Amino acid sequence: MKAAAAPDAEDREAMLLAAVLAPSMHNTQPWRFRFDGFAVEVHRDRNRELPAEDPKRRMLFVSLGAAIFNLRVGAAVRGYGARVRYLVDQGRPDLVALVELGEPERDGLAALSPYLTLRRTNRQPFTDERIPDQARVELELAARLESAQLQWLDRPSRRWWLHMATKDAVAVDGDSRRRTEERRRWVGGERSVDGVPSSALGPRNAGAGTVVRDMAASAPDSLRSTAVFEAEPQLAVLATRFDGPIEWLRAGQAMERVLLEATRHGLATSLLNQVIEHAELRWQINDPLGPWQRPQGVFRFGYGPPVPPTPRRPIADVVIHHETGPADAGQVEHGPGTLDSAPDNATSGV
Repeated sequence: MKAAAAPDAEDREAMLLAAVLAPSMHNTQPWRFRFDGFAVEVHRDRNRELPAEDPKRRMLFVSLGAAIFNLRVGAAVRGYGARVRYLVDQGRPDLVALVELGEPERDGLAALSPYLTLRRTNRQPFTDERIPDQARVELELAARLESAQLQWLDRPSRRWWLHMATKDAVAVDGDSRRRTEERRRWVGGERSVDGVPSSALGPRNAGAGTVVRDMAASAPDSLRSTAVFEAEPQLAVLATRFDGPIEWLRAGQAMERVLLEATRHGLATSLLNQVIEHAELRWQINDPLGPWQRPQGVFRFGYGPPVPPTPRRPIADVVIHHETGPADAGQVEHGPGTLDSAPDNATSGV
């Protein structure tokens, strides 16, 4: 059994190669890792955070959660089970989670490994072909397995609210000089290790809808070609029962599991998280007929053309080699909680 021995260099590299394939806002890849025997520490990288566009660090923790899920997949392939412990340690504020490796588990995660390198954020037009009901059910199950809920926006009223809230978010973003300047640092041009290259932006929407997110931050990118997108995009909201950094980490794991499951079904995916990034607008995309939920992501699903991957940092850049202190202070294993950021308009555990 692999769990009888701590991961060797080959195991560690395989797990990290899986982890760094996770999506992150503007592809900042704000994570670092440290191996300590059977444990993998997951750290935030403050130099890669987005204080203007992500002031509460919601999307930071969602991105870290996605990396944690990929790490779990990589561990499963190497014969390890993985248990995630969320940490609150004032002495090590950048340490957000500990992934403890153990005996193999029958959780099906290894089966998702082939799709790690195939998953893309696809900003191209999708066809009008509808997603099969069975695929939708399996995507819903993927979210539930990570303590989240995937809500399909089938009712015109919910799509209308999302459309209106997204228009408001786009207007607010466009009026923010700080947001625009920050985005220019990460979006556009040619990119070799991080950020979103111009080639990954996709065309501008020739219609009046908000089916895709136009991330252009420079004049050349704002003048790229246009295209007609699907008239009725297939959208879903990922939601959790509670809010706060630990829930955001869980939401990130649910997000990545859904994205990998979608890739397994041959689906293209992209995120429309403009509304999620604005606390004053986020409530508008809740289901008024369902239980109160905390929206954590908006997905667009469909069938689209293949797109190239975005760049990734070298593994050497995300590894911490030195000792950083004990990793057992303030562990939180169950239930919502906070790390070093307060949730928006919500009290943890309520």
